[in-house]
Amino acid sequence: MKSFKKFIKEDIPGIQMRIIMLGGPGSGKSTYSKFLTKEFLIPHVYTGDMMRDLAKQHTPTGRKVRSALDKGDYVDTKIVLDTLQKRLTRKDTERGYVLDGFPRSMEQVKEMEDRNIGYDHVVYLDVAEKEVIRRLMSRGRADDKPEIIKNRIAVYKKQTQPVVDYYKDKLIRIKAEGGEQIEDIAADIIRYIRNRDERI
Repeated sequence: MKSFKKFIKEDIPGIQMRIIMLGGPGSGKSTYSKFLTKEFLIPHVYTGDMMRDLAKQHTPTGRKVRSALDKGDYVDTKIVLDTLQKRLTRKDTERGYVLDGFPRSMEQVKEMEDRNIGYDHVVYLDVAEKEVIRRLMSRGRADDKPEIIKNRIAVYKKQTQPVVDYYKDKLIRIKAEGGEQIEDIAADIIRYIRNRDERI
């Protein structure tokens, strides 16, 4: 059997692999997204980094984004979608992409659908809250302070859990507690995607 890399290069040049990676803060979305980008030759599209870059700009939008991030809140949907849509027009997304931590709310789901931002698979990293807190506290990022972490988890439960429920029929649910090696969990994700995708 051909590898997916060889398949997309030789058999169907126009095939796309568009993956949504969902999970709470500190669940490992970016870590596993990087395995998928390498396996399927698609870019890692991370709205979190995009928003942090925007927050550094001395503009009204930058200040608005910075204020949301400082409190652990989600950034305004229009700002996120405008930035994301611009990113997805770049040539490297022609074969697909991994959307890391997006969409984060049902408002974003609706806006994503209205703008025809498509997907083929939805991966959900299931991690217990206690483990999430431990990971975030050890990460040492500027916005990983106890009060901000607490609010981020509360916002996630309120805003993002309905998104997980919305995609339940298409969801690839992965336990990512850390008991297994990262490479083994990544291999499981890739295997589930291949098994579900009739094009492969």
